[in-house]
Amino acid sequence: MTSGIEEFRIDFGQQAIDDLHRRIDSTRWPDVGWDTGWGTGTHDGVLRELVNYWRNDYNWFHWEERINEAGRHVRIQTDDTSEMTHAVIYEPSAGVERKPFPLLLIHGWPGSIIEFLNAAPVLANAGYTVVTPSLPGFAWSDVVREPGLHPALIARRLASVMTTLGYTKFGVQGGDWGSVIGRTLSTQFSSEVVGLHLNFGTATPVPAGQEPTQDETDYLAYRAVWEPEETAYMRQQGTRPQTLGYGLTDSPVGLMAWILEKFWAWSDHDDNDLNLWNSIDKDEMITNVMIYWLTGRVTSAARIYYEMTHVSPDQRAVYGEPVTVPTAYAKFPAEPFAPPREMMERSVNLVHFSEHQAGGHFAAYEQPDAFARDVITFFDTLS
Repeated sequence: MTSGIEEFRIDFGQQAIDDLHRRIDSTRWPDVGWDTGWGTGTHDGVLRELVNYWRNDYNWFHWEERINEAGRHVRIQTDDTSEMTHAVIYEPSAGVERKPFPLLLIHGWPGSIIEFLNAAPVLANAGYTVVTPSLPGFAWSDVVREPGLHPALIARRLASVMTTLGYTKFGVQGGDWGSVIGRTLSTQFSSEVVGLHLNFGTATPVPAGQEPTQDETDYLAYRAVWEPEETAYMRQQGTRPQTLGYGLTDSPVGLMAWILEKFWAWSDHDDNDLNLWNSIDKDEMITNVMIYWLTGRVTSAARIYYEMTHVSPDQRAVYGEPVTVPTAYAKFPAEPFAPPREMMERSVNLVHFSEHQAGGHFAAYEQPDAFARDVITFFDTLS
């Protein structure tokens, strides 16, 4: 390791896969009583079919090789921590004119670097060096050993990662937790961040005395129905992630059920379809789960919810600071966290807005070309 940067290669042996298969084979399946579809949680029939495919047809080693070959894998140790952060760096091809700054793409939960496996090469072919880190406690980044690492502090760590890699200026893209981290990164490091691209929004309240627009009224009504039904995972991981972690770390089918339900709930698909393989590649979805499974990072990844829930009052103010760097907002139709434009304009310096015809919460997964084109269009104006 030199200058805090260690070259890295993913390497799981057959023993890990044999153990996975043994656990799948010995799964104790619940009796769900009757066909509840997706209405009470993960669809039993869809899960059983997927697990059968996972056990008998899915090839981890094919995907391990593809991930390894996607870009340069490194683990970075910054000055402020002994923990190491994993990242994949995609470089422009020879002969492609390089852009003057790289792009930092930040994933969320239950995602991973796999979200960018198809979109990042498009950005690299457009001349951008692309850095896709695994968040602290996720995948091949080290487990966090002390409490308190909430998203604003993760933002500082990622800024240190970029500095350690030698980048003094960079653009930031984020969805899910990547949006929260990206916003606070942009406010704390506005001199380094040249621009912020978001595909996940945080709604700002309608000012007192001002009438909401129809779009705002519709969004608030939607959220009032959505939140009581769809945020149990957030409350569990925000209060007792460790209790949940024992089951998810021990049972691959339990882990798959937990993550599959979120992909169903948040992706763009016809509700008449039982599965979501028209919008998300089945093997890529399994690979995303495999990263959580093989690394054993289920519990440590979930802790990001706990740390955000328990941010002290004196540290919470950073989340309310307005973003002054140039900001883009890409609104995808099936994203549940997609407030109307006017709710975003109150808290960010919005200079680029786009509405897409397809795609959901996992935009880089579901619509990699449209996602990448939107990112390129925005950052090209800043180049």
